[in-house]
This record gives sequence, structure tokens and C-alpha cells, in this order.
Amino acid sequence: MQNKMQDIINISEINDPQIKEFISLRKSQVEENQVVVESKNVFKKLFSTNIKIHKVFTTIEHLDFLKENCSDIDFPIYTASNELMKDIVGHKIHQGMLALIDKPKYITFDEIQGNVVVLNGLTSPENVGSIVRSCAAFNITTLIIDENTCSPFIRRCIRVSTGNLFNIKVYKTSTLKDDLIKLQSLDYKVLTTANHETAVSLHEFTFPKKSAVVIGSEGFGAQQDIIDLSDNILRIDISEEVTSLNAAIAASIVFFQMGK
Repeated sequence: MQNKMQDIINISEINDPQIKEFISLRKSQVEENQVVVESKNVFKKLFSTNIKIHKVFTTIEHLDFLKENCSDIDFPIYTASNELMKDIVGHKIHQGMLALIDKPKYITFDEIQGNVVVLNGLTSPENVGSIVRSCAAFNITTLIIDENTCSPFIRRCIRVSTGNLFNIKVYKTSTLKDDLIKLQSLDYKVLTTANHETAVSLHEFTFPKKSAVVIGSEGFGAQQDIIDLSDNILRIDISEEVTSLNAAIAASIVFFQMGK
């Protein structure tokens, strides 16, 4: 193990090719199997994993944080002033720290374990990141996403999850209905949250030992064919003055109840 900072390179030019992955982050081209991450909370989680870090771009005042929290600094570190970093990246950076890392890999169906959360068509990075964070908070370690759901491995999702994505296994499916049926054959109960006439009050529901909780899209909820195959439809009892809850908030309530 080493934590010596042997490769600290100061950046003085806005278009320096050494930090090309960080230039104008909203438009930057990063390899498909890599992702840029940011913030101290994300870095702390990252340093506890085996994920490959290719490079770090930060301001000088954060060098001590890197040395204190990363026991094996085997990547180059690029530094710049706050002003130059803002110009390079294209907007104010959260806590002035960025890293280029290998994107976590999706798991296979056979690696699914324990209670699972299923995202059916969620497109908001904020919602997906928040749901990942709630999964970690309530000890749910497997997430299933369909092809219409925002990837949890994008920068914004990872940041909103505060790095907890690194502790969650993600399975991506292009055949969600078939995979849910396969889970049912493995004694999972598919539980979909929806405002539906046959829905059971969450307050009155007892969760089975093996649950697959489906959270539908922000605008339309779960697909009808997913609702049709579900073992139970769950509703959260709320005031009649409110038509629905944000998907991430509703998910957190369900996860809390499931863990009781």
C-alpha cells in the first residue's frame, strides 16, 4: 500500500489534453466503460472499493483529503485553481474534486440476491440516485433497471446517491416482464406501487421473505403488463389533497416499511 503523491501535475491551460475528460463536463466525451465522479462523499465510498481510478482532478486544498482517505494512490493527480477548474469544467464543481473511474459493471440475473428494487421507466437522475441511496440505507443490495430507466452509473446519479451506488449491485434487463416471472418462479413476490383499485394499504401489508418491489415511472407509473403480473399492488395512504408522491420519496417509505 502507498499513499505518496508522486504524480501531482499542475494544470494552467484550459484545453490541456491531460484532463480532456473533465473539459466542459456536460458535453465531454468519456469512454463508454468509464465515468466522471465528484464530491468528497463519493470519493470516500470510492476509496473503499476496488474500482479502478484513472486520474483525479482537484484543487490544491483537497490534497490532504486524498492522502488521508486513500491508502493506495496509484493514479495521477491534476490540480488547478478554483477559477480555472470552473472554466475547464463549465460550471461550479461540487467541493472541487473530480475523478475518472471505471464504470461499475452490471451483474447477471443469477447474481440477484435478497430483496430487490425494480425501476420501471424512471428517467430522472435525481430520482434514480435518491432511490439508490435509500436502498443502501435500508440494506437492499440489488437493483433491477429496465432499458427505459436512466442508468444509475452516470455522474449525476452517483453524486445524488452520495457514492452508495458502489455498494449496490445493478442488473439491467431488456425483458423486464420475463425476468419478473423468473423471479416469481424462484419464490419472489412481485410488489408494485400504484394508485390502483385493487391496491393494498402499505400500512396493513406484511412483506414476504423474498420481495421484488417495482417503482414505476415519474409520469405514468408502472407499465400495465407489470401491474397485471404483480402478486400485490401497494398504495401509500396520503391526504386526498395530494394526488401522488415523488417516486424517490414513495420508494423510501416502502423500503422503510419493508425493513420493519
